[in-house]
Amino acid sequence: MPNKTISVASLLSLSGPASRECQETGSMVRPSTRSVEQMAQDAGYHVVTVEQLRANRWLLTLTDSSEQVTLVLVQARPLVGSSDVQDLAEFVQLRRPGSAILLALGGAFSASALRTCAELGDRHMQLCTVMPSAPATRADDLYSHGVPVASR
Repeated sequence: MPNKTISVASLLSLSGPASRECQETGSMVRPSTRSVEQMAQDAGYHVVTVEQLRANRWLLTLTDSSEQVTLVLVQARPLVGSSDVQDLAEFVQLRRPGSAILLALGGAFSASALRTCAELGDRHMQLCTVMPSAPATRADDLYSHGVPVASR
């Protein structure tokens, strides 16, 4: 699977019903629960649960092809702060996923958010502004363009 990232621009360029599910709020577009779920699927994840915590905040439980659990806390606002990093750390502590992502959808991370993440030192937590692709499976690593690597 090629390394593919899903950005807010691609969310906004969705055609069909998904594009109508995004709602404009001032100068920022707030995605719907369905469009957040679709973004995760487009990145190669299987969506286990989607919890809308607030109008602009979702907690996704995802699995990849190897069944590793990833928690994604999605924040759709211009600036994501240290309290959001701490919230994700609490979810990680309670749910014990293999990895966790704080996704600033359509925004950026404050300096305090970056500092807090560094201070926590959890190598399983990532701060992202685009949804990273699901990790490749072992089979994906062994094959490239349909040809087994060992036969090259």
